[in-house]
Amino acid sequence: MDKFIDRCCEKCSHAKDNPCKDFISCCVEGPICHKNEICTGKRKAIIEKVALNEQFTIC
Repeated sequence: MDKFIDRCCEKCSHAKDNPCKDFISCCVEGPICHKNEICTGKRKAIIEKVALNEQFTIC
């Protein structure tokens, strides 16, 4: 998983033909469709990478 739009694992229900209805929340708080600490860590790693950009903010 390199980008928020990528599925975090095979249990993730987000897909091009079935986008997550809570995509933004899932990106910053998720995953929402399933509980998995490894997947949560993947999301946090992307946030940390993107947060290095001064123009990126989480509301």
